[in-house]
Amino acid sequence: MTGLRASVEEALLYPDVDARETLHEVLQAAERFQTIINEMLMLTKVRTSSPHDVELIDVGALIREEVARRSRDIPIHVRADDEVTVRGNAVQLTEVLTNLLVNAQRHAHSRVEVTVGRDEALALVTVCDDGEGISPGDRDRVFQPFVRLSESRERDPGGSGLGLPISRAIVQAHFGTLRIEDSPRGACFVIRLPLIRS
Repeated sequence: MTGLRASVEEALLYPDVDARETLHEVLQAAERFQTIINEMLMLTKVRTSSPHDVELIDVGALIREEVARRSRDIPIHVRADDEVTVRGNAVQLTEVLTNLLVNAQRHAHSRVEVTVGRDEALALVTVCDDGEGISPGDRDRVFQPFVRLSESRERDPGGSGLGLPISRAIVQAHFGTLRIEDSPRGACFVIRLPLIRS
């Protein structure tokens, strides 16, 4: 906001400043503000209400559909058990998967591994990359709104720092958990959701 104000004031004070370029900068800033506002509204909505349009979801099928949409620059390898079914909002859970896959591909060196299985009464989804990973001291911090680690700021300067908080809030609204757990290399995000027994 401060940068936006400074650009407008400079354009008003100095006639030689290119007004068209300033307007372009203002438009970019307004788009970024709109994105942040929309994400904050989504985070608030998810935290204060239960998921609507709930249905039975085959998690493996949902993952395969989302992976098929992703870019092939960094390959995503999927191992999914059959009939891992949860009850939830498919649009919201797809939002979580999209965010985790985008982050994993952004930080991976050469590959992303996704698994879908069962852990007793829970559906278990892991999204792991082979990048630099996240230190144990930062693993809870990255789920706080607007927290962005230095590597994330370098790789995606326009990010808002709201993707992971929104993802965790969605999973919690589905009575599950989203955490970062130990892995031999890179970051490993783990989702656990109540399993529907067939």
